[in-house]
Amino acid sequence: MQQTKPQFGIDAPGVVRNLGLIGIVLLMAFAIASASGRVDIGSMTLYPGCSFVAGSLLMLLTSTVGKPFVIRRMIRQLHLRGDEQVLDVGCGRGLLLIEAARQLPHGRATGLDLWSTKDQSGNAADATHRNAALAGVTDRVQIDTGDMRAMPYPDHSFDVIISSLAIHNLPNSADRDQAIREIVRVLKPDGHLALLDFRCTGAYAYSLREAGALKVRRSWPILAMFPPVWIVWAQGKRA
Repeated sequence: MQQTKPQFGIDAPGVVRNLGLIGIVLLMAFAIASASGRVDIGSMTLYPGCSFVAGSLLMLLTSTVGKPFVIRRMIRQLHLRGDEQVLDVGCGRGLLLIEAARQLPHGRATGLDLWSTKDQSGNAADATHRNAALAGVTDRVQIDTGDMRAMPYPDHSFDVIISSLAIHNLPNSADRDQAIREIVRVLKPDGHLALLDFRCTGAYAYSLREAGALKVRRSWPILAMFPPVWIVWAQGKRA
């Protein structure tokens, strides 16, 4: 069937699959133990099995419903004028990138990614281009392949920098700190940024302050996604 609307895949597909499989195995063990009269074994597998299956389903629901809702609200909170240069760090298949581009009739949204399918199913530059075309924003979207730790952009290139569930995928704290420093480097002095993630957000805030970003703050936990997420907001450092 021909794709007619953007499709953004599932986050952490391996985790979703493994949680579901473990849960199903445990529930099967519960059913077998119960049928054999081994209530003691059954009771040990029922609740963990339900928990694993519920976790898998909640992550699926997050990718398809919760995440789009939170992303749209985050973009609204940026109060874009419509003529900005926006960078999406770790853009994946383009949910955040395209939502920003829709608010930029006279601007441009650039997406940067290394295209790991471990972190998002079907993650590829071609998929993002296709989603942008289906959303009708190709003329205001640029998609680049690159490492967020060494971005291929000059200093002070962007008015707004955004990211969703991407920076935590870097292998260690030093790499994440370097990515934050790169974000501050390419952000204009009067620019704004919003980084959404489910972990390491306290470290992002610390690294932003160390890199000279201004008005750094972290949101309350946002429970519309599973696991819950936070958004770190900040402004560019003074020139």
